[in-house]
This record gives sequence, C-alpha cells and structure tokens, in this order.
Amino acid sequence: MTQQYGTTPDCAQVLAQMRAVGGDLMAQFRRWTPVIELDEIYAAFRRVDDATAAAMRARLAAMYPRIGWLDIELDDPDEALAQMARGEYWLFDAIDGAVQFVRAIPNWCMTLTLLRDGAAVFVAVYDVVHDEMFHARASAPGPDGRGGAFLNGAAIRVNGRASHHNGVLATSQPPFVSKYPVALERAGTSLTALLPCVAAVRNLGPTSLQLAYVACGRLDAFWEFGPDGCNCMGAALLVREAGGLATDAAGAPYGLCADSIVAAPAGAHATMLLRLAEALAA
Repeated sequence: MTQQYGTTPDCAQVLAQMRAVGGDLMAQFRRWTPVIELDEIYAAFRRVDDATAAAMRARLAAMYPRIGWLDIELDDPDEALAQMARGEYWLFDAIDGAVQFVRAIPNWCMTLTLLRDGAAVFVAVYDVVHDEMFHARASAPGPDGRGGAFLNGAAIRVNGRASHHNGVLATSQPPFVSKYPVALERAGTSLTALLPCVAAVRNLGPTSLQLAYVACGRLDAFWEFGPDGCNCMGAALLVREAGGLATDAAGAPYGLCADSIVAAPAGAHATMLLRLAEALAA
C-alpha cells in the first residue's frame, strides 16, 4: 500500500493491528505478578513497553511507510514542536497506566494517535482488558469530511450535562508531576474548589481512557494540570468528535504542549472553566 501525505489511514486495518498487538500484551498481563521495587518497576515497564512499541511500529511501517514514528520524550516542547512542525507521525503509548500494569492492576490501555502538522487527525484508545476500542477521526470541510467518535464501531456522544454541579468528574496527574511545582499547586487548588459542588471526583487511572469515558458519556468531565500531551493529544480529539470540548484551563484550544486540559460537554465545560478561574485567581 502506498501512503501519500495527508491520506486518511484505513481505520479497520489500523484497529486490527491494535487488537493484535494488544492481544499479545494481554497474554503477558495474565501471567504478570506485581512488581513493587522502584528500580525493578522501571526495568519491567521498559522491557514490556519497548517490545510492544516495536511490534506496533513494525506493523504500521509495513502499511504506511511514509508516516514517521515519534520516538522522543515530550518533556522538551521546543524539540517536540520542531519535529512535528511539518509531516505526519504516529504517537504510540503502549501502556497508558504503566503503574497499574506493573502492579498487576487491570486498569490500563493502549493509545495510538496520528499527528499531522502537529494536530491529531486520528486516535485509537484500546482498553485491552475489557476489549473496548475507542477511535475517532478528525472532521474536515466538505461532504466527505465527516469524522466521528466510536466505541467498538458504534457512534458515541458526550452526555447532556449543562453544568459540572452534582456531576461525576475525574482528574489525574501527568507522569513525574513533581517536576512541575505550579501544576502540583493548581492540582490541589482545583480539587479543593470542585469537590464541594460535585457528586464525586475519581482518578480512574489511564488519562486517555478517562477522556474516552467523557467522550462516551460515562464521565461528566475530566481535568488535569501539567504537561501530558502524549496521553491527552489524541484523546482530546476523541472528546471533540463526540461533541464535547477539550481546551486548556484558560479555554484555549488544547495542543501538544498545553499545561492543562479540561474536557466536558459544552455546558459543564463552561461552568468548570469559570470555577477554575475563580479558584486559581484567589
């Protein structure tokens, strides 16, 4: 198959590769015993994550040889933006929810995003344990430019909540959040501000999967402070194509190097932004 720049990937083919690689990963997980020492955790994660990423990369390269592979850590925004300023790249997270995986907790997923000129145009979030495949394509102008968001092939939408009040929300922290003192402070401030007016706030583990739950209406909103573009960039597209909004905490469009994310149906998104602005300005 010849891949031209800007060609939309065959969703069925890509999702089939995700399921195949995910099946191999699940076979390992079924035999997994919890790893508890920090140095052993990192070594175990790298061993499984690297092998899974290599398998997925080989499969995608055979189908789409002209699409690049984003291999860098995205801690350096300038490096990331420079690499993705032009062209197409796959961004693959073999195990979103690495801590859960290495501790043998069945709450992790795989995420694959196609970035074109720095914007997400396709995403798949695969909850391997529960065999739930979320995916979305970016909408484009014209009659043939329909995108959409799906769960195991069925169209999904965010729910109809007009406010975050009395809702069920979720939040999380990006990897190595201790390196970002401003994000740490804002995480505490925002949680304190939102807890009194909602039914519950939960951390359900994988960031991309929690955003997928917003997209299909299971959660009313998700928010997070700190840079987490690897996990959020594609899943933010999933929320948008499901009819919701995904921005930073100031309401600007979410991008790879954003320092926060708020994702929700339009009404709940608006009330959350107001409450967060009040709390952070206090």
